[in-house]
Amino acid sequence: MQQKPIQIKGQFLEDSVKIGQQIHYSLSVRHGKNQEIFFPSVNQTFGAFQAVERTYFPTRTDESGSIDSAVYTFQLFRIENQQSLAIPVYLMQEADCTKIYPIKDHVYLKRLVPHPEKINLDSLYQHVTIAPLQPKTDLKNVVIWGLGLLIFTGLIYWFLGNSLKKWFKLYVLWRKNAEFRRFYQRYIRNIENNQMGLQNLERAFSLWKKYLESLTLKPFTTFTTKEMVDTLENKQLAKALHELDSTIYGGNFSGKTTDSVNMLLEIANSIYQEERTFISQENKKP
Repeated sequence: MQQKPIQIKGQFLEDSVKIGQQIHYSLSVRHGKNQEIFFPSVNQTFGAFQAVERTYFPTRTDESGSIDSAVYTFQLFRIENQQSLAIPVYLMQEADCTKIYPIKDHVYLKRLVPHPEKINLDSLYQHVTIAPLQPKTDLKNVVIWGLGLLIFTGLIYWFLGNSLKKWFKLYVLWRKNAEFRRFYQRYIRNIENNQMGLQNLERAFSLWKKYLESLTLKPFTTFTTKEMVDTLENKQLAKALHELDSTIYGGNFSGKTTDSVNMLLEIANSIYQEERTFISQENKKP
């Protein structure tokens, strides 16, 4: 039986929003009973909108198909008069996922001062308290101290420049790894077969992709499962990623989920150690 076309609708629940105020976006999709539809996580980028949370609603199924829906809560901090948004859904197919977008919806910025151009600046300036001027610093002494500091810094860089740069790179690399491990382990400690546990798993997976993107300078956050496996040349990774996709998007929590998140942590640490070795061996004579 031929599947009916997917119908998707996305719209703001409010017409306007103030800076920093929460605004809600409703996303619903009607699809065939046998089609798997996934909604984007709150860790993705939504243009000018900063995601706060996502609320799911139970799937409704009748003879004509199924309806899935969710409400996203955002905050807006840009001052443009109008912003637009269209959140896609993902249709799971045999080879990959396909993005399907709704028609863009618009929201307007509600300004606290409707006509700022009419403010009398001259009147405001008259009420501004002017602090007394401080005595000027002797320009000659400033130049001498500046040149001395510049020469001293140049000598240090001349003798220790390469070592300092290498140490700084290693330090930044270590800090990023420590921060990644701290947040990643916090998320995976709270993975359970409930909505909050699945959200923690989703956050851990998103954090892992962003960390690998910073290490390898490759767009892991936009890679498909196949592209990630081909890039890392790790065949065991495919099973782990498939298990995580099944758990996050399908709610199929199992004992293999813990093994999968631990494998991702091992892969991230392995790439981190390779990068440390590469930086340590830079500029060494053969």
